[in-house]
Amino acid sequence: MKKNGIRNGRGRACVMVIMAAFAMGLVGCGGTDSSDKPAEVNSSEQVTDSAEITVDDVKNHAETPASDFEYVDHGDSVSIKAYNGSDPIVVIPEQIDGKDVISIIDGPFSNDSFIKGISLPDTIKELSYTFCNNACLQVVLATGVETVGEGTFNCDNLRIVDLGDKVTTFNESNFFLGSMERLHIPAGVTELNKYMFMDGTEKLTIVGEAGSYAESYASEIGARFEAE
Repeated sequence: MKKNGIRNGRGRACVMVIMAAFAMGLVGCGGTDSSDKPAEVNSSEQVTDSAEITVDDVKNHAETPASDFEYVDHGDSVSIKAYNGSDPIVVIPEQIDGKDVISIIDGPFSNDSFIKGISLPDTIKELSYTFCNNACLQVVLATGVETVGEGTFNCDNLRIVDLGDKVTTFNESNFFLGSMERLHIPAGVTELNKYMFMDGTEKLTIVGEAGSYAESYASEIGARFEAE
């Protein structure tokens, strides 16, 4: 279910997303509100609320236990619908109860979620409103995704996104708020919104194949380019 409007206290990220929505016809984020999640965790394996996390923090993190999720069983596959854990780094398993995890529904990682880093399994092929308005999210690893749908990455503090090499569709309604540092653009992507980075591209490095659309896009928006 999609929600329109700005909740009280949402902050600058939501204001800018809604302004962009009026300009481009973008609607609000879907999913449930996760603002009641704990802001701090104490485990030695978890990061503190104020810490800046890295790609390695997410890549090397232990897989999140299936018991931390609520999910819908489709018979031969499952969809994650809620996260009940306290760790701000989430590594979603490829399977739960021997069934492939194929999607994320109902926005468990959007709308003020405390999640700071997330790794998705290759079994998840499509994203839509998945991380919208998550003010804490910094790192997303989604190397199996093929389609980035509406409103996936409207996040205020997102710094690093690795989409692997399978993406062919990247919806123009996505906006990056804050200081993005690194975005991997697969060779299959041939069109992107040049106004996607609403706070500028000063710190941004676009990663992709030399001679690909990613390189010309980096030049067009004034970002650095790094060949794979």
